[in-house]
Amino acid sequence: SQMTAATIGLITYSVLGSGYISAGSAMILTIVFMIAFDVVHPPAVSTALSFVLRSYDEANLVLFGLALAIVTLLVGLERTALWILA
Repeated sequence: SQMTAATIGLITYSVLGSGYISAGSAMILTIVFMIAFDVVHPPAVSTALSFVLRSYDEANLVLFGLALAIVTLLVGLERTALWILA
């Protein structure tokens, strides 16, 4: 949900620019995506908004993706460690 919301935010920013119309569109698209694919995670909407409502370059999406990958890896390591200890 988070990565999709960030991508939706970047796309709407690229197409519509920064503003309320772009932010509203990103929110609606993110909510529809989460409901359609049953991956509801409400904080993802704020991720979409953070990518729409500020000026940046596309490198921020890459940095966000790397941060998300690191968190995912750490959660996987924690679960593996707990599984081995149990």
